[in-house]
Amino acid sequence: MSKETYVNLFKKYELYRSDIYMLTQTKTAEIFFLFEEVCYELIQDKAINRQIPPEFISTAKSFMEQNTFINVYFALIDNRAFFLSDLIDFLALIKSAKPN
Repeated sequence: MSKETYVNLFKKYELYRSDIYMLTQTKTAEIFFLFEEVCYELIQDKAINRQIPPEFISTAKSFMEQNTFINVYFALIDNRAFFLSDLIDFLALIKSAKPN
């Protein structure tokens, strides 16, 4: 998996922008679905995930393991949107690996 895998997920839901939180009223379902797909990808053992801050990974793992506190927190659309916004901003900082 590469950075593009995440970028493509954001594009799939037409949410490839860092101000996702501004769309919580108009793209609610898309934000909910994108968040779940992103969490699934974050817990996979892939090279790109070793470049992502561990807080994203541990949060995704807790969410996928049905941690009550985390799941209640992310029941709110705003919290999902800010998580996704932070992740997309971080992904923009990662340079894609170029073949040698």
